[in-house]
Amino acid sequence: MRVWLVGAVVAFVFACDEPPPPVAPPPEPAPEVVEVTPPPAPEPPPELAFRAGGSREQLPRVVQWLPEARRCGRHGRRRYCNGPRRAPEPAGESGALAERLGLGTHRAAAELIRAEPRPEWIAAARELLPPLQYPMSWPIDGGRFGRGIQRRGRKVTHRGIDVTADVGTPVRAVADALVGYADNTVDGYGNLLVLLHADGQVSAYAHLDAIHVHAGQVVDAGQLVARAGNTGLSRGPHLHFEWREEGDLADPMRRFEETHVPRWMRPLLARLGN
Repeated sequence: MRVWLVGAVVAFVFACDEPPPPVAPPPEPAPEVVEVTPPPAPEPPPELAFRAGGSREQLPRVVQWLPEARRCGRHGRRRYCNGPRRAPEPAGESGALAERLGLGTHRAAAELIRAEPRPEWIAAARELLPPLQYPMSWPIDGGRFGRGIQRRGRKVTHRGIDVTADVGTPVRAVADALVGYADNTVDGYGNLLVLLHADGQVSAYAHLDAIHVHAGQVVDAGQLVARAGNTGLSRGPHLHFEWREEGDLADPMRRFEETHVPRWMRPLLARLGN
C-alpha cells in the first residue's frame, strides 16, 4: 500500500513538471491592399499618328491603291492621258484628317497649285510640322536641272522646273510637309503629288509613275514619297516641280543648294537674293 502511494505521488510530481501544450500564435493580419493607378502613358506627338511610313532609303508601302481611272484630253494637236492612276487609298487617322480638312480632292489640288492655301490648312501644317528650313532637299538624286519657269509676255507658259529622271526614279520631299493631294485628276499633270509646308509654302511633283503617300499624312524632308514617270502632258520621263510662296508662283532654284544650280543661273539668283 505504501509503495503504491509513493508511486502515485511520483507520477503526480512528474506530471506537474510537463510543459503545457504549445499555444498557436495569433494569425498575422492580412496585408493591406493598396490600389495604385499607374500614371497615364504620355501621348505621342500628334504628328506620329499621321506619319507616313518609309524613310530616306525606302518608299512607303502601299496597302491599297485607288481604283483605276485614266483621264485623257488634248492640248492643241497633242493627245495625253493622266494615267494610269497610281496613288494610295487614304486610310486611318491621316485619311480622316484629310477628309475633315477637305484635302485630297480635286478642288484642294486646284487651290493649292493656283492660290494661297486655306487658313485651316496652314494651321494644321504648323501644328504638325517644324518650321521650314532652307536650303531644301533636291527632289531627285542625280537629277539635273533641265528647264525653268518660262513666260511669254504676261502669260506663264511653264510653271515650274523640270528635273531629269528615268521612269521609276525615287522622288524625295523637298521639306517636311503635310500631304495635301495625291491623285491624277488635274489635267496635264498626270499622277500629281502636292505637299503643304509649315508656313504655307506649297511644292508640287507632276508626271509621276506612282505616288506612295496619301492626303493627310506627314512626310519628312528628304523622305522618298513617289517615283518619277511620264504621265500626263509630258514629252518624256522627268519630274516637273512647282513651288509657291504666299500663294504666288516662285522660282525654287534659289531655295536649293548651289551645287544643284547651273553655273549660268547662279549670278541671276544672286541678284534676286531671298
